[in-house]
Amino acid sequence: MNRNLWLWTLAAALVASFYFIKSLSAIFFPFLMGVIGAYAFNGTVTRLGKYRIKRGVASALTVLAVLMTFVVLIMVFIPFVQQQIVTLAIKAPQLAGSWWQDLKPLLSSVNERIGAAASPDELKAKVSEHVGDIFTWSLSLITNLLTNGMALANIISLVILTPIIMFYLLKDWPRMVKSVHDLIPFKYRPNVMLYASRIDQTLSDYARGQLLVCLALMVLYSVSLSLIGVNQPIFLGVMTGFLSFIPYIGAFLGLLATLANGLAHFEGWNQIILILVVFIAVGLVEGNLLSPRLIGERVGLHPVWIIFALLASATWFGFGGVLIALPVSAIIGVIVRTALEWYKTTKYYTN
Repeated sequence: MNRNLWLWTLAAALVASFYFIKSLSAIFFPFLMGVIGAYAFNGTVTRLGKYRIKRGVASALTVLAVLMTFVVLIMVFIPFVQQQIVTLAIKAPQLAGSWWQDLKPLLSSVNERIGAAASPDELKAKVSEHVGDIFTWSLSLITNLLTNGMALANIISLVILTPIIMFYLLKDWPRMVKSVHDLIPFKYRPNVMLYASRIDQTLSDYARGQLLVCLALMVLYSVSLSLIGVNQPIFLGVMTGFLSFIPYIGAFLGLLATLANGLAHFEGWNQIILILVVFIAVGLVEGNLLSPRLIGERVGLHPVWIIFALLASATWFGFGGVLIALPVSAIIGVIVRTALEWYKTTKYYTN
């Protein structure tokens, strides 16, 4: 009875925690990233302590290194995106005219066969009338995104608050872990520590597996894009591989960036088709070989569960939820498997 009561209490606490976090999702992101960063780099700070570096100093150095890496990536990424947008905007009229000349015979043939009301030239004129509206809408959308108060607040809080939160958590991590450990009743400590070690092992396996997958994808994308003659293949390959830590979304963003690059340096439809072939082929390799072997088998996550976790996390917590979907689903998987192991030892199952 006591054990059942403890399990029901734990379940109620988890449900209450979920709704509490969901209610604060708008401001929770920097704190969440700070916790993830502290958990990920606690080992680094601990190793620095072996060289007689005080934990506070080691924490500050670690946070500074992570922040500088993030800043360098942003400084490299933003000029690249800006350059591609400018190049594409300059070449867009020329490309559109060229494509129109290629499509005009086909549209004329279709017009003759089906007797369409508008000729190709009339269709072009109608489309041209709305081009200005499309650009105006796009500019308005970009302006709203850039001036949106909540978006700016999230960006500022992520850049400023996350390093501060991460520093304090790293500095006090051993003390906080000990405080939580001391709150666990003595009779339940062996079980709780067992479950905690399983979760820690699962997260460690996930992190190592995801790192190996990202590195492998960096190589595959870079080599493949180089072979088909894409401009700046190394940068695009590394960027796509790095973003692949966000399942599906990372590859999609990489595909958009590569297609934009291909259109900005348009040399023919063959290269655009080859880009699509590369991303489909590498995606199949990742989904059927890399991720199942390096992540799925270690963490024990089924692809359907991964897709559900991504969609559910995005619905509940937005972009921040997407970033933590897999680690959290891995933790839930450990809890569920542990609960099932306990259930199979109860009289309800054995009788």
